[in-house]
Amino acid sequence: MVSPEHTDNQKSDNQQAPSPAVKQQVPTEVEKKRVWLMRVLGVVVPLIGGIAIMCLNIYFPDFWALGLLVALLLGAVSALLIRSWWTMLVAPIALALGAWLIASLPIQIGDAGFGVFYTPLITAFGALLGIAIVNKTWRE
Repeated sequence: MVSPEHTDNQKSDNQQAPSPAVKQQVPTEVEKKRVWLMRVLGVVVPLIGGIAIMCLNIYFPDFWALGLLVALLLGAVSALLIRSWWTMLVAPIALALGAWLIASLPIQIGDAGFGVFYTPLITAFGALLGIAIVNKTWRE
């Protein structure tokens, strides 16, 4: 006779084996390549966006609010592509690098600090919004 203290609480008498649909599936090579492509695009988009914001600042220096809106959207798009908290670090750095590449050219730039310093902060905020959207859709 087994005392109640020695019964196995981990094992239930009416437990069934998990069905094959419940088991976690291993991603295929195509899915792995797609994930890496999305991550690379999540870095390239803000890099090109930084170049675009600086060009916008060169040709239309009075439209700085449009540049900030573009930076916000670039952060959100990057977060939707990367789908990781690393976007908070990667997207602003990529955007600042793109802006710095244009700012380092010997051309007349209205306010180089706008593209290099201010827009990465807005991009980080956009990335935070994008990550919040991604996490909400993952939980549903």
